[in-house]
Formats: sequence, structure tokens, C-alpha cells
Amino acid sequence: MRKFYSAVMAGVMTGLGGAAFLGTEIREVGSFLFSIGMFASLAMGLPLYIGRCAPAILDTPRKYNTLPLMLLGNLVGAILCGLVYGLAVTSRAPDLLSARMTQSFFSTLARGLFCGMIIYAGAYSWKHMETSKPVGTLLAVTAFVVSSFENSIADAFYFSAAYFQTGQFVIGVLPFMAAAILGNTIGPVLLHLAIPKQSA
Repeated sequence: MRKFYSAVMAGVMTGLGGAAFLGTEIREVGSFLFSIGMFASLAMGLPLYIGRCAPAILDTPRKYNTLPLMLLGNLVGAILCGLVYGLAVTSRAPDLLSARMTQSFFSTLARGLFCGMIIYAGAYSWKHMETSKPVGTLLAVTAFVVSSFENSIADAFYFSAAYFQTGQFVIGVLPFMAAAILGNTIGPVLLHLAIPKQSA
């Protein structure tokens, strides 16, 4: 139960990063501030699905059975954060939702894959760098946001905030999230496979 709660709080922190992004009109500033979610999660040891899925799937002993609960926790945390935020704050979350609904499944999958690679690189650098750990986190989050790549946990926050702000549910959110989650899983796996065994 505690592991699930930790995953939920990681999702909440990702949502708060999304809130920081929504709170500024300057995209580059918002992209930088978004990193607070990943930074806090890594610093506190909270499990982020994108940062942990590849080793759980590929390394021995395999721990892929932990991933569904971790992903669910991240999504629940982001959705709950979006619920409170959407009821309390008027934001441009509905505009982000509308823009994302114009993307094709393939576009979302590709954007999710690239985001997964970048975020996994940031999480990997945190684990393996002895100094300047925040640098990888700041670069990774800023890069994926300004590149318009898709982080499924952040998207869960945006979509939840948009729903509770407008009261309108968009059915296209479901295939969108499926594509984003799939991409967020494939990207880290592909990158992890490239790491030399002695460095893994």
C-alpha cells in the first residue's frame, strides 16, 4: 500500500510541475519550472513509471510485475491533482486538451517515445552521476516540453484539469493516453538496450 501511495505522490508532483507550466505565458520558463515534479520525485525516491519501466522489464531479476501498480499510482496522483487544480484555478488546460486531440495516434506514439527516451536519460543521470544530479533532470524536462513531446502522466493532469474546469469529457482522451503510455514505455526500453552492460 505504501508503494502505491508513493507512486500516487509522484503523480501529484508531476501534476504540480504541469501546474507551474500552465502558470506562465513564457513557454521556456514554464518548461524549466515543470522540472520541479521530476526533481522532487527523484530527490524523495518516489517512483516514476517512465524512469523505472525499462530496468524493470529488461534487467534481472525482472520486476515488470511492479509496473502496473506504479503506472496506476502515477496516473491516479496526476488525475487527483488535476481535479483539485481544475476546480480551483482557471487555466489554459482546455486549450492544451483541444490541441492534443488533433494529433494522430502515430504522432502521439512517436512523441511519447521521444519523451520516454529523454526522461529516462534524466532519471538515469540522477542515479549514476555523483555530482550535479539536478542538471540531467532540468535538461530532460525542459527538452521534452519545448519539443512538444508527450508525457502520459503530465497529460493525465492536463486532461483532468480541463475536465473539471469545463465539465466536458472528450472520448478521444482514451486512445491518446494509450498511445502516450505505449510510447513512454518503448522509448526507455530502446534506450536502455543501448547501455553497455558494465554501465547498466
